Amino acid sequence: MAVEAAEVAAVAGAAATATELEGSSAAPALVETRAQTLLIGVVRLALAAAGLAAAIAFGARSGAAAALFAAGAVVVLVAIMGGRRGRAVWLRLAEAEPLGPEAKVEPLRHSLVRATYPSTIGLTVLIAIALWPEPSLAALLAGLLGGLGGAALGFALQLAAWERQRGARVLVEPRRGGRVFEAPR
Repeated sequence: MAVEAAEVAAVAGAAATATELEGSSAAPALVETRAQTLLIGVVRLALAAAGLAAAIAFGARSGAAAALFAAGAVVVLVAIMGGRRGRAVWLRLAEAEPLGPEAKVEPLRHSLVRATYPSTIGLTVLIAIALWPEPSLAALLAGLLGGLGGAALGFALQLAAWERQRGARVLVEPRRGGRVFEAPR
């Protein structure tokens, strides 16, 4: 259950403000949690795979690079799964407010951009910086990014099952600590 904590926190705690992406409308655009989490998971895994391939291309031995990648992924997954926020996330989801008629859903491309900052962009930049002087470090960083991607996909799958069971979909306000809403499917 702790895997989902990091992803809901990432959804709710992105640095871009809702006003920047939606103009000056009164009601904030909401993020469709499952779709955003699924998309960011795929993007993170693709960037992680590219980072690992680049590390090998820049001179890291393939076996060592794969081991460093796996170590980075395991570190992130253990940290996320060992976190204390998982139960709180599911409690927040269980107490979701009904979605009002004035609500609008943020376009997926905006949700994806919001979800990339700061962790995905930051790790990708660090991977690129590390390639030339230390490709093995780039492989480790790619593993960290891969772990975040795996955690995102794991949460997306758990959330999809939860939504299917309740016959609803989950939407959240894009700010940290934003409200959670539930809309019928």
